[in-house]
Amino acid sequence: MSPTRFFIQTLGCPKNEADSDRLDRALRAAGLLRGRPGDADVVVVNTCGFIDAAKEESIDALLDAAAAAHARGARIAAVGCLVERYRPELEAELPEVDLWCGLDWGPLIAALATRADREAADGVRGGAARGGAERLPARREPRRPRPVHAYVKVSDGCDRRCAYCAVPLIKGDYETVPPAAILADAAAALAAGARELVLVGQDTSRWSWPEWGGLERLLAELKALGPAWLRLLYLQPDGVDDCLLEALAAHAVPYADLPLQHAAEGVLRRMGRTGDGDTYLALLDRVRRALPGVAVRSTFIAGFPGETEADVDTLLAFVAGAQLAVAGVFVFDAQEGTRAAAMPGQVPMQLRLERAARVGEAIDEAAAGHWSGFIGRELDVLVERGSGRPDGEAVGRLAVQAPDIDGRTLLSGRPVRRGQLVSARVVGTLGYDVMATTGD
Repeated sequence: MSPTRFFIQTLGCPKNEADSDRLDRALRAAGLLRGRPGDADVVVVNTCGFIDAAKEESIDALLDAAAAAHARGARIAAVGCLVERYRPELEAELPEVDLWCGLDWGPLIAALATRADREAADGVRGGAARGGAERLPARREPRRPRPVHAYVKVSDGCDRRCAYCAVPLIKGDYETVPPAAILADAAAALAAGARELVLVGQDTSRWSWPEWGGLERLLAELKALGPAWLRLLYLQPDGVDDCLLEALAAHAVPYADLPLQHAAEGVLRRMGRTGDGDTYLALLDRVRRALPGVAVRSTFIAGFPGETEADVDTLLAFVAGAQLAVAGVFVFDAQEGTRAAAMPGQVPMQLRLERAARVGEAIDEAAAGHWSGFIGRELDVLVERGSGRPDGEAVGRLAVQAPDIDGRTLLSGRPVRRGQLVSARVVGTLGYDVMATTGD
């Protein structure tokens, strides 16, 4: 028997990416080998169940993967958030899926790890020859590009109970990942070639470990491992204090991801959140004093129950004055089981969409000055895709551009390789994308 090959397809947020990386290591430790979508014995789909659009995408991905896998005799496994919350319903509706597993991967690994896999993990085939064990013939894994960035999870779950959010219903209460596990994940990512570590969790600003320390120590120890860049995502605004800002200034890139969600006080209180527009502007001033040149990213929700036109005007005025580098706007999506789903004053969907479009346009307009301000400056660019193509154009990111969620930097000039950190001069912008040249 040959070791089982697997392929993981990841949907959803960077936290899911971090989970998939850990599942990859767990399956390989059990003796399985990585495969490609077209030759894997089992395709694992890591699902997302945060909002309706993500649920639909996950179900479509499961059906597509199942059709392709079954056509060649392979199996399909579903894991992750959607399965954790809706497993009984999914099992009844999707008989195409062969294996189901929520957030506890133990049953999945046990089901996939055959005897051959376990023997491969030890490097031997037990009892295959008299007088000793016979080595398994090597079965090569497909080559994967060296990662440029890696997501490292520092926490899971959430205690905040925001009225609109289903995360606590899926993942439960806030749990901190132990520092030893975080450092081990980071070291593994760097050993695989990653140049940037991105810390993720539902509430990263809250991280600490009893008798060990908080983010200040964690950031210092992670930076000592040698990444070129270190970045934090999902900093809840009420957790950003002076100690954290000092640690960010010392060890991380000048980037602050602050999900503010709104600026009108009444809307924020109905959401179950603190603060208001003035409080947030004061916070942004503190962040900019501590982190010169910082890019601030945020998210907002349009059409929350009870939101009025005056509330939208408050949000638009805030956006105009906040000088955000980039922000995402979500149309309110009522999730079953959340308090917001049963609130009075539900805004009609068409009006939610119109308000989201207005807020999005205001964000784009306000952010344009931030990005055009880089024109003419020499800045470091981390190369995500090298220039070994006919047009010679490479793609990378500035330190103020987070992977996967922000714009890109398009590089021309001398050839560069994936994973390089190069100096380039910014020559133009197009929306949230930056054009730069490395020279001849």
